[in-house]
Amino acid sequence: MIELILLLVLPLALSLPVYLLGRMNAAFAKWGSVAVIAFTTIFTAFLWIQHFIPGDRMTNAVDGFLLHYSADWIPSVGISFSLGVDGLSMPLLALTQLVFLVSAISSFYIHDQEPTYYAMLLVLLSGVTGTFVALDLFLFYIAWELVLVPMFFLIHIWGGDNRKYAAIKFFIYTHLASLVMLIGLFIIYLNGHADGVYTFYLPDLKTNLAANVAGGLIDKSTLTLIFWLVFIGFVTKFPQVPVHTWLPDAHVQAPSPGSAILAGLLLKMGGYGLIRIPFWLFADIQIEESTGTVGFFETQEGRDIRVIIAVIGMISMAYPAFIALRQDDLKRMIAYSSISHMGIVLLGLAAYNEWGLNGAMYMMIAHGVISPGLFLLSGIIEHNTKSHTRLISKVGGLGHKMPFATGLFVFLGFASAGLPGLAGFVAEFNAFVGMFTDSDLLGSPQWIWIPIVSVISIIITAGYYLWAIQRVLFNEPTEELEDTKPAKGYEIWPVFVLSVFTLILGLVPAVVWWVIDEFSQGIL
Repeated sequence: MIELILLLVLPLALSLPVYLLGRMNAAFAKWGSVAVIAFTTIFTAFLWIQHFIPGDRMTNAVDGFLLHYSADWIPSVGISFSLGVDGLSMPLLALTQLVFLVSAISSFYIHDQEPTYYAMLLVLLSGVTGTFVALDLFLFYIAWELVLVPMFFLIHIWGGDNRKYAAIKFFIYTHLASLVMLIGLFIIYLNGHADGVYTFYLPDLKTNLAANVAGGLIDKSTLTLIFWLVFIGFVTKFPQVPVHTWLPDAHVQAPSPGSAILAGLLLKMGGYGLIRIPFWLFADIQIEESTGTVGFFETQEGRDIRVIIAVIGMISMAYPAFIALRQDDLKRMIAYSSISHMGIVLLGLAAYNEWGLNGAMYMMIAHGVISPGLFLLSGIIEHNTKSHTRLISKVGGLGHKMPFATGLFVFLGFASAGLPGLAGFVAEFNAFVGMFTDSDLLGSPQWIWIPIVSVISIIITAGYYLWAIQRVLFNEPTEELEDTKPAKGYEIWPVFVLSVFTLILGLVPAVVWWVIDEFSQGIL
């Protein structure tokens, strides 16, 4: 499918012309990048309508991917230029285009080195897109690492006062974790051969791993080692406790559109990688146990893995929620909230049933529209206060000055807290139902406290959002808001668009649900 090549290559190819022409006229960099992203967004919507509609669609699939392209790249070592989109990657691909579009429009307040800024956005778009569509492990890793470079410079050049520290910390954490992940990917490559023929192509690796396990060439300890190596790489990008400390600093120092992309998409790269590798990759593996033939995640080793990641998810929900309760910086509060919400994804994966997997994937989509809106709103507050502050203790009474922004903040805050009828509730409900109906884990009474503590942490989430809403919006106006005027159109309308999608995903989850449900059934 040449369409996937277009989505992957076009932003990267046009980043240099946008930069060069922007050097002559900064307006071209701004509007040129928006035009490119708007085109890829509309084109992605067209692909969704054309290929991902109900019906007998899988008859046209290649290796389980409705959109597919593959060509030899370095055949001597099994490297190909392979792209594909299925029920997991298509919603994330659409989310990528949407978040980049609203972030580019929200960047109109930036006037320092505009050509470089918008060129970086386009390079970053290609990197994120490549991560979600790559079907070759080598290509996947290139796209994964490419993302680090433009995001590093977005924080380092256009960030806050402590931007250099935050950018370096972001790069070190995520790059070192990626190197650990790379070891796991090479072990997959070395064990995923067939008759001495090695490949990086994911569908072939999936088939070969299952065959080699059945043939006794791979044991469960190797699969467990692969899981933990790639888990370290993906969970650091997620991020989850205890490798989460880079995220609040990166969010606080990044420009607001950069924070929106970081929360809406870069965190989802970790979730996507964890589902694609190893959950999807190990889906066909069958292992002989005393009770019969079971999948890897239903063996004793697999159940132990699921208990551990469930505990990590539970801690990552509760601990950052309590920290968020104590924050005075609005951005830092939302950053810790993001860590807490990503813990729900781990809970859904640990459940390893249809409810849990669907809830985990839906949470990535729901959080991907809610959290960017909240970060953009925090940027609006910062840009329109006297001393450009986001401190909750200093910006009270915003509702008197920015009624429209106030309404959107309340709406997205309730969505993040899991109010029924909004996107966050659908994801949380399914993830928790999946955990409570997981007979493997909850068959042992000692693990019942995992979903119970996780559910209780949702109360803390509601608490810090309600407290922030009351302090920021509904007190008497402070002196910081003396000259504050209603938000500009390029600031507020992108947030409104994200709010509309939040409502649609909450009231009509079927628009995405049947796409991800087909994928989760394929795993199970």
